[in-house]
Amino acid sequence: MTTNFLTHLDEIESTNEWMLQSLKQNKNLNHGDMVMADFQSNGRGQMNNHWESERGKNLLCSIILFPKRMQANAQFPISEAVALAVADYLDIRSSFISVKWPNDIYWNDKKIAGILIENNLSGNYLSDCIVGIGLNLNQSEFKSDAPNPISLNTITKRFFDPKTAAKRIRIHLMSRFWQAENTPDILHEEYLKKLYRRDIAATYKDANGTFIGVITDVETTGHIVIKDESGNLRRYAFKEVQFVL
Repeated sequence: MTTNFLTHLDEIESTNEWMLQSLKQNKNLNHGDMVMADFQSNGRGQMNNHWESERGKNLLCSIILFPKRMQANAQFPISEAVALAVADYLDIRSSFISVKWPNDIYWNDKKIAGILIENNLSGNYLSDCIVGIGLNLNQSEFKSDAPNPISLNTITKRFFDPKTAAKRIRIHLMSRFWQAENTPDILHEEYLKKLYRRDIAATYKDANGTFIGVITDVETTGHIVIKDESGNLRRYAFKEVQFVL
């Protein structure tokens, strides 16, 4: 079923893949168009991890964005915008929401949402961004080996309609994406305020092993900065350091 900007499907392989194929087939996609599915047969998270979701229980969606003049080497604001948009939706319904670098959404120490962003380039600029969002709304049991999933229903004991959630998150995202293009410095400050484990001593793991450190900053490039117990500042790109949960 398609209504204006939203296409709602029963089952597909992946909402991000559906959006990518629609783009390749020159379908008339507009900024902010969204697809959601009741079930994904091959849903993906970051680093190609499988995304677990019971049929019809959660929000599985992708949104396409067409940046106006965003350079390829300055795309981290998109990640910040998407993460904060999902957090905006959750903040209205629960406390203790944070953003785990770079863009997982947490309730306390448990993961409630994951984000997968796939950017396409035209020269030195972004031509389009496909934003995949998996938000645990109503699922109560998780069978995968993911260490710490939780749903909004488990937190609040309320039912949440996935289509309504999709539409409301889209509203937040349109506002946050405007910030990414026009006031990225303000967006970045809000991202830092929402950062999981910021200024808290915790355990991390890099190529040299585990260590205790404190997140002091996330640069506008997306690199995270962690101060270890010796006072050294360690700077990492995505996938170079792991949070030990």
